[in-house]
Amino acid sequence: MSSFRISSSLEDYLEAIAELVELNGHAHTKDIAERLNIKMPSVTNALQSLASRGLIIYQSHSPVTLTASGALRAAIIRNRHVAMRVFFSEILKLDPEEADDAACKIEHVIGEKVMSRLVFLAEAITTRQDCESLRNFLDEIMPQLHSDEDDELIPLSELKEGQRAIVGLVGDSLKGKKKFAELGLVRGTLLQMEGRAPFGDLLRIKVLCCSLSLRTKDASQIWVKPTKDLA
Repeated sequence: MSSFRISSSLEDYLEAIAELVELNGHAHTKDIAERLNIKMPSVTNALQSLASRGLIIYQSHSPVTLTASGALRAAIIRNRHVAMRVFFSEILKLDPEEADDAACKIEHVIGEKVMSRLVFLAEAITTRQDCESLRNFLDEIMPQLHSDEDDELIPLSELKEGQRAIVGLVGDSLKGKKKFAELGLVRGTLLQMEGRAPFGDLLRIKVLCCSLSLRTKDASQIWVKPTKDLA
């Protein structure tokens, strides 16, 4: 396969052509435009660019066909898409439409090294017997992250020791809001109350594998949703 890189947009064209050929046995310019929701002049320019790179055979008023190099490149792109879609749906527990949309965005920028390791990780988590407790934990926690249900929010200062929660809202009146954001205290972050100082008003919070100290007054400006952890 040619070693040159092509843009993510051209990769989308290759993927669409391969899918149309598989589905219909051919890929006409009009069908490509409809599948990608792109106007015909732009499609024509993209197809000419792919043809100049030896990835497709393109002639006006004739179906588009993939060359051997184009078919191989398209297969790699499609395999990336499937692998990422599985990762997002099976590991991150996104719904099918969200998983597919995320895969479309990620597949063009991720390298083969990272891709192979993500695929290995996904396979290990979903198949290994010693990962059963992790699977149960992900099934429970992942759907709660970035939930739109804000009716169960409580101030972080009221979280019980050892309890986990997901940040749902950070008050605008919080002093040092930017500093806390840089430390990871933003909407959707999973945290845990580690403890409270025996004297004074300091709280110790675990965020992103790090322990932070917060004053009770500051913690009261951060609203969280306690997770429904497994026993």
